Amino acid sequence: MSLKLAMLGFIDMMPMSGYDLKKYFDSSVQFYWAATHSQIYRTLREMEQENLLTVEIINQTEFPNKKVYQITDKGKQTLTKWIMQSPELPPVRHKLLVQLSWSDRLKTEDIIKLLEAYSEQIQNRLDIYNSAQQTSIAELGRTKRERLLWRALQDNGITAYNAELDWARRTIEKLKKH
Repeated sequence: MSLKLAMLGFIDMMPMSGYDLKKYFDSSVQFYWAATHSQIYRTLREMEQENLLTVEIINQTEFPNKKVYQITDKGKQTLTKWIMQSPELPPVRHKLLVQLSWSDRLKTEDIIKLLEAYSEQIQNRLDIYNSAQQTSIAELGRTKRERLLWRALQDNGITAYNAELDWARRTIEKLKKH
């Protein structure tokens, strides 16, 4: 998936500025797709050049002028075409698994520390997923079905992280018994 398509999806919901987009990324899809400010603004310029978006400049007196982007018909067609493509399995890049592949050279206690630190990160992520703020994100959906799908996305993240946390804890227990 490209950043461009995720951004088109947000802007299709409502006109947004680059700042608005960053806020939405950070409060909703950050668990499965991240974006920096510079990536967002660079992509907005590209999408405007490709006629996927139009921009309206809003003059502000106390702040710099604000650019608000709106999706064009071409942008909607591009988004719909992408949504209709067959899904792919996500690429797997799991640093801890690579580390564990060669960790036999470490002391058991050191391996357990790695797994405990990883477990703590997962628990922190789960706490965010289960927060009231994340739960309320689904309510931004425009229709009942869209809200259902957004809750399903949140459930996917929770399920995946719970499985990962369970695996890490079981591995720690096995190492302690070994």
